[in-house]
Amino acid sequence: MNNTRNIKRFWLVMGTVVAPLALYFSFMNNRFVDIETPLSSAEVVRADTSKAIYNKLGGSGAQIRFDDAVLSEAETSRGVNWLNEAPASAKTAVDRMEGSVHMGIALRLKHNIQVTVQYNGKEIYVTKNGRFNQDSRYILHHQALKDYLDQELEGTYYGGNLAKEEQEET
Repeated sequence: MNNTRNIKRFWLVMGTVVAPLALYFSFMNNRFVDIETPLSSAEVVRADTSKAIYNKLGGSGAQIRFDDAVLSEAETSRGVNWLNEAPASAKTAVDRMEGSVHMGIALRLKHNIQVTVQYNGKEIYVTKNGRFNQDSRYILHHQALKDYLDQELEGTYYGGNLAKEEQEET
């Protein structure tokens, strides 16, 4: 009889402690993965950027190197503001990214959350990675951010801009 009471107490305690914790973690993870949830500059632990730089070698050879940098607080804040100010109508959910990445920005947030902005010269892809490998990805239509990325990529494609050259071909 005493053993049955201990088992009931155990499950009562487990139910009152574990269930709320599971709900809390589920809520917090989904909160950061939802594309409508605004980001906070205060939650950004680190912001990195990387861009591909194409150079000609002798003959018909080419070299691709990657230029990595850490964004300043002002640049990070500006990027977060651009992501937050975009309305839902400027976001199109997608399953995967098309083309190759010419420039990327990685925002590492508290609680092991990461937001990546990837630009292929045509579209801006935003991916929010949450805990437990949950993520959401969308195309962001934001002219100011696109202009910034194009400006950053100026001169990185054999001295020109790959996005402009691709647009001229079409």
